[in-house]
Amino acid sequence: MVSAVLLVNTDLGDQAKILERLKRVEGVEEAHAVYSVYNLALKVKATSVDKLKEIITLSIWGLSGVYTITTLMLVE
Repeated sequence: MVSAVLLVNTDLGDQAKILERLKRVEGVEEAHAVYSVYNLALKVKATSVDKLKEIITLSIWGLSGVYTITTLMLVE
């Protein structure tokens, strides 16, 4: 398994709606609003790096209102 923390910048007006959608994405284990230069923090788990990239690029980047994502790969 591969895990990553994603720090996400969103349209501030849509933050709550995007957060609720992200909680339903396959592989997202945790999703939280945060007080930071980022709006949301996610913990994502996948079976491989390729699957993790797929989740990020297709399921998260694809959401309207998501502007930037910083991905921190976790060492386990």
